[in-house]
Amino acid sequence: HVPVVSEAIHSEGTTLSDGTAKLILNTPQNTQSLPITVRTNHGDLPRERQATKSMTATAYQTQGGSGNYLHVAITSTEIKPGDNVPVNFNVRGNANSLNQIKYFTYLILTKGRIFKVGRQPKGDGQNLVTMNLRITPDLIPSFRFVAYYQVGNNEIVADSVWVDVKDTCMGTLIVKGASSRDNRIQKPGAAMKIKLEGDPGARVGLVAVDKAVYVLNDKYKISQTKIWDTIEKSDFGCTAGSGQNNLGVFEDAGLALTTSTNLNTKQRSVAKCPQPANRRRRSSVLLLDSKASKVAQFQDQDLRECCEDGMYENPMGYTCEKRAKYIQEGDGCKAAFLECCLYIKGIRDENQRESELFLARSDFEDEFFGDDNIIPRSDFPESWLWLTEDLTEQPNSQGISSKTVSFYLRDSITTWEVLAVSITPTKGICVAEPYEITVMKDFFIDLRVPYSVVKNEQVEVRAVLYNYADEDIYVRVELLYNPAFCSASTEGQRYREQFPIRALSSRAVPFVIVPLQQGLHDIEVKASVRGELASDGVRKKLKVVPEGERKDIVTIIELDPSEKGVGGTQEQTVIANKLDDKVPETEIETKISVLGDPVAQIIENSIDGSKLNHLIITPSGCGEQNMITMTPSVIATYYLDATGQWENLGVDRRTEAVKQIMKGYAQQMVYKKADHSYAAFPNRASSSWLTAYVVKVFAMAAKIVKDIKHEIICGGVKWLILNRQQPDGVFKENAPVIHGEMLGGTKGAEPEASLTAFILVALLESRSVCNEHINILDSSINKAADYLLKKYEKLQRPYTTALTAYALAAADRLNDDRVLMAASTGRNRWEEYNARTHNIEGTSYALLALLKMKKFVDTSPIVKWLIDQKYYGGTYGQTQATVMVFQALAEYEIQLPTHKDLNLGITIKLPEREVPVKYRISYENAFLARTTETKLNEDFTVSASGDGKATMTILTVYNAQLREDANVCNKFHLDVSVENVQLNLKQAKGAKGALRLKICTRYLGEVDSTMAIIDVSMLTGFVPDAEDLTRLSKGVDRYISKFEIDNNMAQKGTVVIYLDKVSHSEDECVQFKIHKHFEVGFIQPGSVKVYSYYNLDEQCTKFYHPDKGTGLLNKICHGNICRCAEETCSLLNQQKKIDLQLRIQKACAPNVDYVYKAKLLRIEEKDGNDIYVMDVLEVIKAGTDRNPRAKARQYVSQRKCQEALNLKLNNDYLIWGLSNDLWPMKDDISYLITKNTWIERWPNEDECQDEEFQNLCDDFAQLSNTLTIFGCPT
Repeated sequence: HVPVVSEAIHSEGTTLSDGTAKLILNTPQNTQSLPITVRTNHGDLPRERQATKSMTATAYQTQGGSGNYLHVAITSTEIKPGDNVPVNFNVRGNANSLNQIKYFTYLILTKGRIFKVGRQPKGDGQNLVTMNLRITPDLIPSFRFVAYYQVGNNEIVADSVWVDVKDTCMGTLIVKGASSRDNRIQKPGAAMKIKLEGDPGARVGLVAVDKAVYVLNDKYKISQTKIWDTIEKSDFGCTAGSGQNNLGVFEDAGLALTTSTNLNTKQRSVAKCPQPANRRRRSSVLLLDSKASKVAQFQDQDLRECCEDGMYENPMGYTCEKRAKYIQEGDGCKAAFLECCLYIKGIRDENQRESELFLARSDFEDEFFGDDNIIPRSDFPESWLWLTEDLTEQPNSQGISSKTVSFYLRDSITTWEVLAVSITPTKGICVAEPYEITVMKDFFIDLRVPYSVVKNEQVEVRAVLYNYADEDIYVRVELLYNPAFCSASTEGQRYREQFPIRALSSRAVPFVIVPLQQGLHDIEVKASVRGELASDGVRKKLKVVPEGERKDIVTIIELDPSEKGVGGTQEQTVIANKLDDKVPETEIETKISVLGDPVAQIIENSIDGSKLNHLIITPSGCGEQNMITMTPSVIATYYLDATGQWENLGVDRRTEAVKQIMKGYAQQMVYKKADHSYAAFPNRASSSWLTAYVVKVFAMAAKIVKDIKHEIICGGVKWLILNRQQPDGVFKENAPVIHGEMLGGTKGAEPEASLTAFILVALLESRSVCNEHINILDSSINKAADYLLKKYEKLQRPYTTALTAYALAAADRLNDDRVLMAASTGRNRWEEYNARTHNIEGTSYALLALLKMKKFVDTSPIVKWLIDQKYYGGTYGQTQATVMVFQALAEYEIQLPTHKDLNLGITIKLPEREVPVKYRISYENAFLARTTETKLNEDFTVSASGDGKATMTILTVYNAQLREDANVCNKFHLDVSVENVQLNLKQAKGAKGALRLKICTRYLGEVDSTMAIIDVSMLTGFVPDAEDLTRLSKGVDRYISKFEIDNNMAQKGTVVIYLDKVSHSEDECVQFKIHKHFEVGFIQPGSVKVYSYYNLDEQCTKFYHPDKGTGLLNKICHGNICRCAEETCSLLNQQKKIDLQLRIQKACAPNVDYVYKAKLLRIEEKDGNDIYVMDVLEVIKAGTDRNPRAKARQYVSQRKCQEALNLKLNNDYLIWGLSNDLWPMKDDISYLITKNTWIERWPNEDECQDEEFQNLCDDFAQLSNTLTIFGCPT
């Protein structure tokens, strides 16, 4: 209940439970416009912190200045079904007019339809008439009440009002506890029951959702209000009621009015309002703090928004003046933005708390609850239950049926919301009020682990222990041992710690772990209270991902025995990929899939002609709308003729289709100008694109009906050549179309090439009609083709490449498909982001181009993709996709012969399998993908025999080392930097620190690039600041188009940022904060990749690290944790109990490949690793590497092992390693230093004279002699 007050005309009120308040304003007489400002009037806030909203109301204009008025008033508030609401009809006018009113006609509209029409009588002398309106469930969620009366035969006086109805179910659905016990606070894992009450026969869907999920995002939470909000979109009304005049009343209510006296409303071409109004009460805007008073200084709503955006905190750190340069909304917006930006600035401070882990033992072990008796909680879903129940029990006296549902709670300490949705044939959808189940314990653990960590990265996990009891407690907490981690717990002894926790408080305990194995592994913590039975345990999964970055290599092989085989059999060896950059000790996954390639007649089985009925419609509207609505009939007839599918639709429908085509043709003549050009309206400038499109569609229609005159088609062609083609062949557009949606993919980047190619296609498709009538047609075609040939290889958009390729191929100027196929995605589609219809259109152009070039081999996958889209076309916004997909498929049907029988046998011989993998592909199962997998990266053979074709795809996925120097930048410059920033605790709850990530890029071309994407791989333990990213993508000074945060699909979290362009003249920079939620040591670098959306070869990758200057030796150590992490490296052997026999035994183990004496020459750093360059002084045991003596060899070790190895320059070492630790390179072999590598320092000659080293030197000399002369003992 918030007090509000109106200014100018004073009125006060208080908001109701739905957030609305009604104020009555007594307007001065003869006022034509009335500015209204409403603000909150909260007593505890100063005036400048009150929220405000302004509008201007204009006076109703009577017809012909008659002075006759009607005011409809429904003053009731919070209306709900079952209420009886008074409706007041107030009239005002001259006495003669009022005496003619015998009744008021009213219409009630709801959910986009007229619900009721009626008349309310009026007696003589009555200026106020009241009727009673009963609110029924049918009027949910809102309705419009439109009323009017007539004066004579010429004047209509009208008014309307929009009325909100409380959003309740039309039926009944209630969820509650089955008993009083079920309504209490529950324990984790407890059994409980809920009771459903609702309409008999209803089907109820149930789900339980952790309420904490909604703290992050409640956008997708289902509610009855959302159901009604969706339904209410069918309301065609545009305002909350009334209108500027009598016609405006009907127009704003979504009604059309036509009278015999030529009193008509304007025709609406689309369902949406020209300027949608905020007609729901829930869209009010709150302007907080001192910003409100500044915004209130601007009367124009657009300028207010510019001012608001100027006062938002800017994550880029730019000055107000530089931010204003990004604004494209005009000078007025820039001025308002700059004024407000300079008005407000602020800095937020934060503090950070760190904790240490320490070992502790207790003398009170017997007073704690036994650890083995503590059952850990491990099931923590965000949602569960997912039941469907039918209310089949006999209804009670109120007509309500009920059902009891039993279940066990999950392990989370939280509040569950049980959501229920029912549906019945008579009452529709009903969403119940959520039923809350609180799950709680007086003592419990909250174990916080990151989403994923990289193998060998040290990470801190935190166990927060809560004491909700009224007394202080003393607890013991322990971390259980898991061999997949290195931690303070060992196999023989668990790590334990004891400490007090005050009443009604909590304490966090950090644990440092190092994951040693990739995969999902358990982290388990248990705790108990001394002297009590209170205890808790939690077990959670930690995802450990391999080091490096995930890469994939795709190889596609076409299997066609008849063309590529010998003696009817095609046999081919598939060579294994060279994976020189693979991270050691990581797996390789190779997936082999085979898919049949049936040809032409599959179209008939997949694109059902019976589903094209909706395309045969009656054309109407202006010169553009008429073509939009005529096109579907033309293309449907063209396609059905080509595929012979009229029987699926009905043969009589072809006659109707031809009739509609001719009607559209005749109507278009209204918009044909004397020079044969076209525009939306005769008085509008002629459009090049529209004229070309008319030519194209009419040329296609001429193949269907003979009544299309060649003068009409060729006149448009001649106008395009003489008036719109430039000397260099390019076509220009001087008057863009109004309905931009009809342009399809040509509306976008590379407009000159797109328009020229589109018009060239129209000229080519009309050439059979006009070649004899236009002498300059061929010359014009050649000039346009010359222009496009110069641009073709430089095009960036897949769509433009496909369109241009078709234009050139149709002009017989292109027979090479390499550029076209390079622009494809997967060689079967030409894709752009979030543009399904454009992708279908562009792919259709590509198919037509390949058909023109007779490149039939590549067409089958494209046809399959188009068929898989299940696209049957439409009108609004889909015109070009509809035309092109059916034109392309029809052309494919015409050009390719009837399919042969597909009967193909395929055998794949994999090296590790004794039995070959065999597949049999027939026409019936051609679309069934067959897949086999292997963990090896070795050569294998495939053989195919029989009739038909198939495609074999080999996908190899592996983890590659991060090699910054291997990522050569192409067409992009990229700089990435990080810096520490202060943490705002309010913005980043639970974070322990923050970095600012700054990314600057520039396009190295002659002009700005088109859409580009920045792909950011996050550091382990860090998450991006979503609020910063939102700021970058919102407001008038937006820097990015949109962003996506992905924590599920990727191995590590990623942020994908979309840029509309990248400048070629200055750096485009983006910066945002990333928050550290977990301590991580030995952290792997993150990566940033920028690439062109339309040309993936144009890309650049850089890496970033929070402590780049000092390498990767960030450590968070406790006890022997660092030592344990280093033990995954090789440890320099310094033990004193190693004797000669042990060395011989270890050196002669079966997997040991070599034994050397080597001198360390230098240490290099590369790709996050240390490279130890050693000179092989003596080969004690020869291995795979041939003749390494007196040659330098590289030993590669992880940077984190630097201290553990502690190798010194110019020192000699005894070293040996396993055969699988060899790393074959292009020219020689590199050696990996792993935990299996043996390294001992070999004293020099002077040291061997000292008594301390004499025995060691003798042992080394004897080892060398024994293995060199006698070899290993058998």
